Amino acid sequence: MPHTLVTGANSFVAAHVINELIANGHTVTGSVRRVAAGQALLDEHPEWDGKLDFVVVEDYGNQSALDELFQKKQFDHIVHVAAPMPGKAELNDYDRDFLRPAVDGNLALLKAAKAHAPGLKSIAITGSINAITTGAPEDNKTREYTNESWNGITPEFAREQNHHFISYCSSKKEAELAIWDFVKTEKPTFAVTVFLPALIFGPPLQSLKDLKDINFSVGVVYSYFNGTYDEIPNTHAAAFPSYIDVRDLATAHVRALTTPEAANKRFLIGGAPLTSTLIVKTLEGLAEKGELPELKGRLPKDTGKDADVALAKIHAEEGNSILNMKFRSAEETFGDLAKKVLELEKKLKT
Repeated sequence: MPHTLVTGANSFVAAHVINELIANGHTVTGSVRRVAAGQALLDEHPEWDGKLDFVVVEDYGNQSALDELFQKKQFDHIVHVAAPMPGKAELNDYDRDFLRPAVDGNLALLKAAKAHAPGLKSIAITGSINAITTGAPEDNKTREYTNESWNGITPEFAREQNHHFISYCSSKKEAELAIWDFVKTEKPTFAVTVFLPALIFGPPLQSLKDLKDINFSVGVVYSYFNGTYDEIPNTHAAAFPSYIDVRDLATAHVRALTTPEAANKRFLIGGAPLTSTLIVKTLEGLAEKGELPELKGRLPKDTGKDADVALAKIHAEEGNSILNMKFRSAEETFGDLAKKVLELEKKLKT
């Protein structure tokens, strides 16, 4: 039975990765920054008891903490999800809050694994399409994105702009470049696969105490039926031109761990076109069919303003093919997300 480490275990993506790993016969150790975060996840999913345990890693850039982790526990695989995220007002220094945590978090893990995990076979890493693009409308009108694409942001530009989203996009690029430099120079015995998803949607599995704490992409969909908008907003005000279901992304991570053709590759994944209209019309259709009756009267009106949005082309064919991916429909993705959020509304009385 393979044993796998999942970093950032209490996050949206990681909770689904854990679920997929356990379903595929793995036992899992999840790393969290606080003991309470791990316990809350187990409380939310008692069916994982005996198959999931936790370790505390307060700082993923702390080399000695990761060295100690790998000296105490041996893993067959790692899924590295933990990463700095934008959006918090206190994150206002490019080097301190974005670049160093992102780069050091990746390198500390890779170095510790190489030094202390001789039996490690593979690492799957959750990167981001933001290593390729900022998602700006003018960018999306003219570009096609491939596994060889990179955004043009330099650290110097990010420091000058001092904007949290530019800082985030730059940090995703620099953190991934650090991975590939490590693979090239250190030649580890384990394989590395980096995924570059755009927006990630689906029902949240992580423990939530307040709907204000839901992750960004789920919050985008929730904003379409929580009264934020009277009219369907412009796609690029809230989204990139592509998405993947979080459950499909979890499947891709787990398959990459044991797929030789995925070794030392970066993959755009999914690639389904995304507009605000698609999300709203999908939910509207489910409401009309009686599958989501609670949404009747809660969705923004279609004024046609979003109809002519220009979308970039996401070339995700290589990863989709190598990993033999079959993707959920928009009805499954956005319908299941909405059902879960509606349940949380009642549960949390929001």
